[in-house]
Amino acid sequence: MINRSILQGRSILHLTKSLGRRTRVCEGNSWFCSVGLGKDGMTERTRRLAEELLSESSSEERRRSALARAITLVESRAPTHRAQADLLLNHALCHKVSSSNPTTSFRLGIAGPPGAGKSTFIEALGLHILNAPEGGRVNHKLAVACIDPSSTVTGGSILGDKTRMMELSRHERAYVRPSPNSGTLGGLSAYTADVVNLFEAGGYDLVIVETVGLGQSEVEISECVDMMVLLVPPGGGDELQGVKKGIVEIADMLVVNKADGNLLQAARSTASDYRGAVHFLRPRTDEWSHIPVLLASAHTGEGVDHVWDEICRYRDMIVASGALDQRRAQQRRYWMWKVLRDLILARTNEDPILKTTADAMEDALNSGSITPRVAAKQLLDTIIETASRKS
Repeated sequence: MINRSILQGRSILHLTKSLGRRTRVCEGNSWFCSVGLGKDGMTERTRRLAEELLSESSSEERRRSALARAITLVESRAPTHRAQADLLLNHALCHKVSSSNPTTSFRLGIAGPPGAGKSTFIEALGLHILNAPEGGRVNHKLAVACIDPSSTVTGGSILGDKTRMMELSRHERAYVRPSPNSGTLGGLSAYTADVVNLFEAGGYDLVIVETVGLGQSEVEISECVDMMVLLVPPGGGDELQGVKKGIVEIADMLVVNKADGNLLQAARSTASDYRGAVHFLRPRTDEWSHIPVLLASAHTGEGVDHVWDEICRYRDMIVASGALDQRRAQQRRYWMWKVLRDLILARTNEDPILKTTADAMEDALNSGSITPRVAAKQLLDTIIETASRKS
């Protein structure tokens, strides 16, 4: 097992060398800001982009344009773009840490099988939130990240979810951004967490993440949001389906959509099945005594207000109990290790020595002379040895 302190020490040494200046390690969350990592090394173009995105004096049109360009930069696979994206994200973090009035968003995940009506429901919910009378409530700004599946053959994506949210996408306080999942499992794209952070940097206090059509085991959405709502269609499963481990187990709320017309009775039956099943599941948050199972219709709007009321109740509960901060911290740790695995894989394919070793391991696997487990161990040893020589 790799020693985390050694890995952290090498990372700090590498960052110090790349900055070309003496630094010291500070306690707390402001270390990156203390060494200037948030801004040093930015190109002039990235610097202007950061100013347009983060400045509250920028017009809404300029901030929206800057947000679109920032997300494109973060999603790019070009090495130079990745380096600038890292600097932009860290600068946004430093800006939040030093701000006297930072935007704190609530992140809502909407998951469900294909055909459950996720996009239509999100538009109905979003319009209800944005158009509701203020009545003392916050005048929300809503951002939606729609994750579309990518073709395993061509790598392309249709990115058609936004077409189902035409009215919401035209709202002055809403921003809808489709993104390809690029073959990433779990219902998200590789950069969804970064996109969510950019939404918050752009001043959006409510973020909805719509996953691709999920199966039972794709649960990574829970590592990106504060609350997970599972949308199921009428006839979407009986009690046995409800107690299966996986996506149902990590849901904080279940909503049976399309509860209208000829499907109303089927929706009621499905909701009853799930209500019986969720009693066997333990809520992710102790203060959330049970998992609500609600009926709603995105088509008629019936029940959408009740769904939003329950979301607000959950949000207030986890903020008051401190569970929100704990969950965010756990999620940051999760994404650090996930990105590390992705970086190691990418570096293996880029480094000539590592690529040669990897090709040799693949040849041995093709001939059946080595097991995948042993091949992976040998490749890991080569990665560590190469890193030691370069340091």
